Amino acid sequence: MTGCCDDGLATGPRDLRERLRVVAVRGESLVVAADRASACAACAEAKGCGTRALMSMHRTDLMTIARPAGLIVAPGDEVEVAMSGNNLLAGAGLAYLLPALAFVVALALASGAGLSDGGAALVGGVVLMFSFLPLVLLERRARLSRALQVLDVHPGHGR
Repeated sequence: MTGCCDDGLATGPRDLRERLRVVAVRGESLVVAADRASACAACAEAKGCGTRALMSMHRTDLMTIARPAGLIVAPGDEVEVAMSGNNLLAGAGLAYLLPALAFVVALALASGAGLSDGGAALVGGVVLMFSFLPLVLLERRARLSRALQVLDVHPGHGR
Protein backbone atom coordinates (compact mmCIF):
# COMPACT_ATOMS: atom_id res chain seq x y z
CA MET A 1 0.00 0.00 0.00
CA THR A 2 1.28 3.45 -0.83
CA GLY A 3 -0.31 5.42 1.98
CA CYS A 4 -3.00 6.88 -0.25
CA CYS A 5 -5.83 5.88 2.02
CA ASP A 6 -4.39 6.73 5.41
CA ASP A 7 -7.21 9.21 5.97
CA GLY A 8 -9.46 6.51 7.45
CA LEU A 9 -11.52 5.77 4.36
CA ALA A 10 -12.48 2.13 4.57
CA THR A 11 -13.70 -0.01 1.77
CA GLY A 12 -16.43 -2.57 2.21
CA PRO A 13 -16.99 -6.05 0.85
CA ARG A 14 -19.55 -4.80 -1.69
CA ASP A 15 -17.30 -2.18 -3.23
CA LEU A 16 -16.58 -2.32 -6.92
CA ARG A 17 -12.81 -2.29 -7.56
CA GLU A 18 -10.95 -1.65 -10.78
CA ARG A 19 -7.41 -0.87 -11.94
CA LEU A 20 -7.13 2.15 -14.22
CA ARG A 21 -4.08 3.40 -16.14
CA VAL A 22 -2.94 6.96 -15.31
CA VAL A 23 -2.65 9.07 -18.45
CA ALA A 24 -1.79 12.43 -16.82
CA VAL A 25 -1.34 14.05 -13.41
CA ARG A 26 -2.82 17.56 -13.18
CA GLY A 27 -2.31 19.08 -9.74
CA GLU A 28 -4.88 17.56 -7.43
CA SER A 29 -6.43 15.33 -10.07
CA LEU A 30 -5.55 12.30 -12.16
CA VAL A 31 -6.62 11.62 -15.72
CA VAL A 32 -7.16 7.88 -16.08
CA ALA A 33 -8.11 5.63 -18.99
CA ALA A 34 -11.33 3.80 -18.23
CA ASP A 35 -11.77 0.75 -20.44
CA ARG A 36 -15.48 0.00 -20.22
CA ALA A 37 -15.10 -3.52 -21.60
CA SER A 38 -12.44 -4.64 -19.10
CA ALA A 39 -14.91 -6.80 -17.18
CA CYS A 40 -15.89 -8.68 -20.33
CA ALA A 41 -12.97 -11.08 -20.07
CA ALA A 42 -14.28 -12.50 -16.79
CA CYS A 43 -17.94 -12.68 -17.80
CA ALA A 44 -19.53 -16.09 -18.37
CA GLU A 45 -21.60 -14.71 -21.27
CA ALA A 46 -18.62 -13.17 -23.09
CA LYS A 47 -18.90 -15.32 -26.23
CA GLY A 48 -22.50 -14.42 -27.03
CA CYS A 49 -22.63 -10.86 -25.74
CA GLY A 50 -23.61 -8.12 -28.16
CA THR A 51 -22.43 -5.44 -25.76
CA ARG A 52 -18.92 -6.86 -25.83
CA ALA A 53 -18.87 -6.70 -29.62
CA LEU A 54 -20.04 -3.09 -29.57
CA MET A 55 -17.56 -2.10 -26.86
CA SER A 56 -14.67 -3.64 -28.79
CA MET A 57 -15.25 -0.95 -31.43
CA HIS A 58 -15.41 1.79 -28.78
CA ARG A 59 -12.42 3.90 -27.81
CA THR A 60 -11.12 4.05 -24.25
CA ASP A 61 -12.74 6.85 -22.22
CA LEU A 62 -10.71 9.32 -20.22
CA MET A 63 -11.94 10.22 -16.75
CA THR A 64 -10.68 12.73 -14.19
CA ILE A 65 -10.59 11.62 -10.55
CA ALA A 66 -9.31 13.27 -7.38
CA ARG A 67 -5.71 12.60 -6.35
CA PRO A 68 -5.37 12.01 -2.60
CA ALA A 69 -2.99 14.41 -0.86
CA GLY A 70 0.58 13.12 -0.84
CA LEU A 71 -0.06 10.40 -3.41
CA ILE A 72 2.97 9.88 -5.64
CA VAL A 73 1.83 8.73 -9.05
CA ALA A 74 3.09 9.25 -12.60
CA PRO A 75 1.66 8.71 -16.08
CA GLY A 76 1.88 5.03 -16.98
CA ASP A 77 1.17 3.87 -13.41
CA GLU A 78 -2.03 2.04 -12.60
CA VAL A 79 -4.27 3.04 -9.71
CA GLU A 80 -6.67 0.72 -7.97
CA VAL A 81 -9.94 2.53 -7.33
CA ALA A 82 -13.11 1.55 -5.49
CA MET A 83 -16.71 2.73 -5.59
CA SER A 84 -19.27 1.78 -2.98
CA GLY A 85 -22.08 -0.51 -4.02
CA ASN A 86 -24.62 2.18 -3.12
CA ASN A 87 -23.03 4.70 -5.49
CA LEU A 88 -22.93 2.07 -8.22
CA LEU A 89 -26.62 1.28 -7.75
CA ALA A 90 -27.55 4.97 -7.73
CA GLY A 91 -25.67 5.54 -10.99
CA ALA A 92 -27.17 2.45 -12.59
CA GLY A 93 -30.64 3.53 -11.49
CA LEU A 94 -30.21 6.94 -13.09
CA ALA A 95 -28.77 5.46 -16.27
CA TYR A 96 -31.14 2.52 -16.77
CA LEU A 97 -34.15 2.49 -14.45
CA LEU A 98 -35.22 6.14 -14.60
CA PRO A 99 -35.33 6.36 -18.43
CA ALA A 100 -37.22 3.08 -18.78
CA LEU A 101 -39.71 4.02 -16.08
CA ALA A 102 -40.21 7.53 -17.48
CA PHE A 103 -40.79 6.13 -20.97
CA VAL A 104 -43.37 3.58 -19.83
CA VAL A 105 -45.23 6.10 -17.67
CA ALA A 106 -45.26 8.67 -20.50
CA LEU A 107 -46.64 6.09 -22.95
CA ALA A 108 -49.33 5.02 -20.50
CA LEU A 109 -50.40 8.58 -19.76
CA ALA A 110 -50.39 9.56 -23.44
CA SER A 111 -52.45 6.51 -24.38
CA GLY A 112 -54.80 7.16 -21.46
CA ALA A 113 -55.26 10.73 -22.68
CA GLY A 114 -56.47 9.37 -26.02
CA LEU A 115 -53.46 10.20 -28.17
CA SER A 116 -52.86 8.10 -31.25
CA ASP A 117 -50.04 5.56 -31.26
CA GLY A 118 -47.81 7.99 -33.15
CA GLY A 119 -48.59 10.80 -30.72
CA ALA A 120 -47.93 8.56 -27.71
CA ALA A 121 -44.63 7.45 -29.26
CA LEU A 122 -43.64 11.07 -29.83
CA VAL A 123 -44.45 12.00 -26.21
CA GLY A 124 -42.60 8.91 -24.99
CA GLY A 125 -39.54 9.79 -27.07
CA VAL A 126 -39.41 13.36 -25.76
CA VAL A 127 -39.80 12.18 -22.16
CA LEU A 128 -37.11 9.54 -22.73
CA MET A 129 -34.65 12.20 -23.91
CA PHE A 130 -35.30 14.39 -20.86
CA SER A 131 -35.05 11.43 -18.48
CA PHE A 132 -31.27 11.33 -19.08
CA LEU A 133 -30.91 14.92 -17.85
CA PRO A 134 -30.21 14.02 -14.16
CA LEU A 135 -27.40 11.68 -15.24
CA VAL A 136 -25.89 14.32 -17.55
CA LEU A 137 -26.01 16.94 -14.78
CA LEU A 138 -24.32 14.61 -12.30
CA GLU A 139 -21.61 13.77 -14.80
CA ARG A 140 -20.98 17.44 -15.58
CA ARG A 141 -20.57 18.17 -11.88
CA ALA A 142 -18.22 15.14 -11.68
CA ARG A 143 -20.21 13.64 -8.80
CA LEU A 144 -20.01 10.15 -10.24
CA SER A 145 -16.23 10.24 -10.67
CA ARG A 146 -15.84 11.73 -7.15
CA ALA A 147 -17.38 8.54 -5.82
CA LEU A 148 -14.17 6.72 -6.82
CA GLN A 149 -11.54 6.38 -4.08
CA VAL A 150 -7.92 5.63 -4.94
CA LEU A 151 -6.82 2.60 -2.91
CA ASP A 152 -3.39 1.77 -4.23
CA VAL A 153 -0.80 2.63 -6.88
CA HIS A 154 0.87 0.02 -9.05
CA PRO A 155 3.99 1.53 -10.67
CA GLY A 156 4.26 1.25 -14.44
CA HIS A 157 7.03 -0.63 -16.20
CA GLY A 158 9.19 2.49 -16.56
CA ARG A 159 9.56 3.05 -12.78
